[in-house]
Amino acid sequence: MSNPYASPEFASNVIAQPEEKEKLRRIAKYQQWVLYALLLNIVANILIMGSQTSGNQLVPLLILVFVGLPAAIVAMAAIFLLAREFYGPAAGVVCAILMLIPCVSLITLLVVNSKATAHLQQRGVKVGLMGANPDTI
Repeated sequence: MSNPYASPEFASNVIAQPEEKEKLRRIAKYQQWVLYALLLNIVANILIMGSQTSGNQLVPLLILVFVGLPAAIVAMAAIFLLAREFYGPAAGVVCAILMLIPCVSLITLLVVNSKATAHLQQRGVKVGLMGANPDTI
């Protein structure tokens, strides 16, 4: 009988085919892009909210154009690539479009990111706070 309080153990060599390894590397890379885009989006929102207290209307607009817009574009591209790996290209396009809706975009990011984390962990890949390192796969 095994210990019910023991931490789960992952198989070390679950990955057998080279094409499966390459797919896992792509998933890990796209997941990191999604997480970095999310972090950049959070920083952009904090900068915009902080600059609005100064009374100058030009500063929030410049932050939005030079930080917020690129963060949104990177997030849309990253979520498209990651969702395409799991659900296909049509769902990838839908997820990228959902990134334009503020609260729905967060839910979309969480759902696709959790799918990527579960997929990687089932195959024995260690996933940290900022995703899995594609170089270790």
